[in-house]
This record gives sequence, structure tokens and C-alpha cells, in this order.
Amino acid sequence: MASTSNVTAAARSRQEEVEVPPEETIAQPVAEQDTEYLDALERLERAQERMLSAAIAFCDGLISAGQLRAVRELLREQESKIDAMGGIQASPFIGEAHDDSASPPQETKSPAPVIEKSVAQAITEEPSIEDIDDPELRRRLETLDGKIARLEQDFQQGRINASQYRAIYRHYMGQREVALRMRQTYPDSNRWEMVLEEGKTRFLLQLNEAACYSVGLYNIKSKERIFVDGKMPESAEEAMALLGTFSTSDDESPDGRLFATTSDSGETLLLIPGSFTVSLAVFSQDPPSWQVRALHEVHRNFEAANRPALLRGETEKLIFPDLSRFIKS
Repeated sequence: MASTSNVTAAARSRQEEVEVPPEETIAQPVAEQDTEYLDALERLERAQERMLSAAIAFCDGLISAGQLRAVRELLREQESKIDAMGGIQASPFIGEAHDDSASPPQETKSPAPVIEKSVAQAITEEPSIEDIDDPELRRRLETLDGKIARLEQDFQQGRINASQYRAIYRHYMGQREVALRMRQTYPDSNRWEMVLEEGKTRFLLQLNEAACYSVGLYNIKSKERIFVDGKMPESAEEAMALLGTFSTSDDESPDGRLFATTSDSGETLLLIPGSFTVSLAVFSQDPPSWQVRALHEVHRNFEAANRPALLRGETEKLIFPDLSRFIKS
């Protein structure tokens, strides 16, 4: 029975790790923000309860697959509203003012995305598996714990973005909660097995993948655009005024720095400065680290291939990169 205790302890430990306070959002009165958030959490909890009831009814053959999907969509709508109220903010273009008396910054891993309290709370409120004598259920839950551990590792190493982490984490914890409750409600039935079936994770990864809408190349001194692939939103073009923070003299821009911010319409804007040019990439949301590194490498290769022309200030015969594998129309 020690293994099941470890499973429960690990789940509760993950709750402590992922519950981090959301960063600043659009300024609103504190009381108003709290009221809206609590109301949204209450609606989410009701949607989760309806989803549990619908899952049981579907297993009993009382409702159709279409009806179950409709209930699931209502749950996803409430989850999306919670996500819109908080989450990881993109780093600003310019370093913010810091208190000189504060301790020096330390290198840290990427923080886990905010998981709403109702989802994390379900870990501690779910029926205990210590009294379950079904070895197959215990084995499947231990496998699920292994998946969650790998998910956390993938996020820390930049293989997935914050939205993908939140969606898959929520999916795994929902599977755990519904399976345990169904096992508790129907101890002589194996209907919980349907809840733990494989196949949804890949869909969630694709659904929450950061889409790159456009990439532009600009002269780092004149701020003139010399190339663009994809449709560059007007809000992104307005942000080009901040390029003056990179280089205002004949010195080369310090290659290696990356800057990101969020546009008024919600896209993530990524600036990759080089020695002669700067890339501006527009994403639907925060991209994972591997995607940022890939674009950074493309920019480096562009400047290396065109260095003689860029040194002379010529832009008419530059060799531009093929960005078809990045841009999504």
C-alpha cells in the first residue's frame, strides 16, 4: 500500500509547486477583480460537476456522445475564462526599475503556469486511493503520475509553452478526479477505464500551440523594414518605435538579447536583435523556448550569409530566409 501513499503524496506535492500567484493584469479595482474571479471559479466548479455527472450518464448509456461533447465544451468555455483572468505575462522590452536594496537576482527555472485553485484543490478533495484494492486502477494512476512528471519536465526545458502545460495538466487532473469518483460510486464496475483512455494529449498540444503569424526584418539603425513574411498586424508595427532601445550609435547591437512584450490585441511580440538587423516575430501566444531558439538561429544565419552587403548598407540583393515552416496563415 506504500506505493499508493506515494502517489497521493506526489499529487499533493505537485499542487504546492504549481500554485503560484498570477502576475499583474490590466489594472482594475481589487474588490472588483476578486468578485469577478470568485464568480468565475464558482461557474467553473459547477461546470466540472456537470461534466462528472455527464461522464457517468454517458457510461450508463443515458446520453449520447454529442451530448457529452456539448457539456465538455461548456466546461472548456469556463476554463478559458479563468485563463483569461491570469497567467504568465511576457517579459517587457525594457528592464523595469528594481529596488537597489533588494537582493541580487538569481537564476531560476521557468515558473509553472498558474493553475486555478479549483483544479488544484481537486487533488486534495478527490477520494483517497489508499482503500482501493483494484491493482489495475492503482497502476493506471501511477502511470498518470509519471505523465504529469514528464509534463512538468517538458515545460521547464522549454519543449511546451504555458498554455499547453495548463491544458494538459488540467486534462490529467480531470482524468484522475473523474476516474476515482466513478470508482468510488461504482466499486464493482470498470467504467472508470473509459475516463483514462489515451489519445487526447496530442490534440491539446496542437490546440494550444503558439502560432507564428508573421516575421519581419528591420534595419536596426533606420528602423526601416526590409523584409516581411506573413501578415504583420498594425499593433506590431507600432511597437517598432521601441527599436531605438537597441542601438543609437555605430556600436554593434549586443547579439544574444531577446525581448518580448504583448500587443494590445493579445499577440506576443518577439524582438531578436543582431548586429545589423532586428527580427520582429508575432505569435498568437507565448512561444516555447525551442521555437524562440530556432528563430534566433535563422536570424543569425541571415546576417552571416549577407554580412558583406549589410556592411555596405545594401539591401537590394539580400538572401532572405525561407520561413514557411514557421508562418501559419
